[in-house]
Amino acid sequence: MTLARILVLPLFLLMAACATQPQWNPDNSSRDLSIARVSYEYPKFEEPVMSDTDASRIASNRCSAWGFPHAEMIPGELRDCSVADGASCSLWKVTREYRCTGEGSTPQIAAR
Repeated sequence: MTLARILVLPLFLLMAACATQPQWNPDNSSRDLSIARVSYEYPKFEEPVMSDTDASRIASNRCSAWGFPHAEMIPGELRDCSVADGASCSLWKVTREYRCTGEGSTPQIAAR
């Protein structure tokens, strides 16, 4: 190995260690429409494998905070470009929507 490779290798290992797996997060939900949204972002050239269970859990928590006992996934996902890089997209955002169902009541906690 050359000296340059020996010096650069730790830098690449450090960068790889800092890389994180995208996670589902609450998104722009609508209490008025009883729609809970969850989303994640990922850079181009990556296709992360996401947990359906995590997405459902987050949506269920949001619906529960609004007083709804259930969250039912609306089929499909929305995929939008968050950061354009010329003619291509460097950061994608995927959003999943859930309909809050059951009797709505006074929320247990304040929700956004």
